Amino acid sequence: MSLSGSFVYGRQDRGKGMQMRRVVAAALIMALAACTSPVGREGPVPPAGKALDDASFVLASAPIAGDSVASEMVSLMRRALVAKGYREAPDGRYRLEVGLAVAPLQVAVRGDGDGPISREEARNPVVLCRPRRYVLTTGMIDRTDGKLLFRNMTAARHCGTSLDKLLPRMVEAAISSQASPPGGRGS
Repeated sequence: MSLSGSFVYGRQDRGKGMQMRRVVAAALIMALAACTSPVGREGPVPPAGKALDDASFVLASAPIAGDSVASEMVSLMRRALVAKGYREAPDGRYRLEVGLAVAPLQVAVRGDGDGPISREEARNPVVLCRPRRYVLTTGMIDRTDGKLLFRNMTAARHCGTSLDKLLPRMVEAAISSQASPPGGRGS
């Protein structure tokens, strides 16, 4: 009996060990998932290229040499627009403007006649890093008459320094209709 009793105890200990591993794994997954928020967008996306008489565009300004993040952002934007039916041309009808801003989550804004207004998001207790807010602005202006074709802003929170996974999601949200609703997490 004592032999089977020790076997049962060993089996229970293993079961508790497996439970503990699952708890630790779940906690790690939650911590990693909390490091990047969903991407939110405000503003319309560009119409499909086939809906326009002339779907050509030219980049307003090239990224500064050596700025790998800006170069990657512009490259992703060009590919997304081409996939949507646009074509890049030196004399393109639409001027494409893109910009990326980075800020800490706590932002101070000064209103007319007011003191600074502070906006601070509640920090997730699971996240061990200091997330920053990334905002991608995108717009196209008709070079023949100055009319705005579209302008939007996509935003997300992200920890760490590498944007290799976040930038493609932000560009996709800026060009397609795939984004979180405005005012949701990440907007």
